[in-house]
Amino acid sequence: MMRSISVIKIGGSLARTGAAPQLLRKLAAHPVRDVIIVPGGGEFADCVRAAQPRQLLSEQAAHHMALLAMHMMAVAMADVAPDFVLAESTSQFEAAWRDDKTPIWLPAPLVQAAPEIPASWDVTSDSLAAWLAGEVSAARLLLVKSRVLPGKAHTAQGLVDAGVVDPCFARFVARRPYSWTVVTGVEAALQALS
Repeated sequence: MMRSISVIKIGGSLARTGAAPQLLRKLAAHPVRDVIIVPGGGEFADCVRAAQPRQLLSEQAAHHMALLAMHMMAVAMADVAPDFVLAESTSQFEAAWRDDKTPIWLPAPLVQAAPEIPASWDVTSDSLAAWLAGEVSAARLLLVKSRVLPGKAHTAQGLVDAGVVDPCFARFVARRPYSWTVVTGVEAALQALS
């Protein structure tokens, strides 16, 4: 059976407002199947950004720690919605779907094995979600943000220029067969999935 996979990146900033748990609970009740959740790093990644210059961390170390920040956010997300499970690989995504669960991606193993992903703050969870969508042959990518999107940012490069997504995002979505959308908030995310 051919899957129609949706990769949904839930911004770490949504966790600060309580919108992330609300979205996860609504997704659990939503009829969309074959979803992979990509967590943002949120406040955990902010701690890494702050620590890097103080502790003189290399880009490699900071990148690894930022991936672990996403891991921590994934654990927090899985804690609020019982039908979600942590998953590192395509085989674990498939196993989750077979069990009628929704996988939340733990990115470190796959990302660290991908030489095309630079160890840099120019690559955040937005670009990693775009990369993963390509790797799993997703039909669509949805980035859910907390900030209101600028009216003129309708292209990937426009979103980069407006600071909505990281500098590498346009490169990762270029010439990909999946559709992609950036939305603000819970209701817009649910509407985009319907």
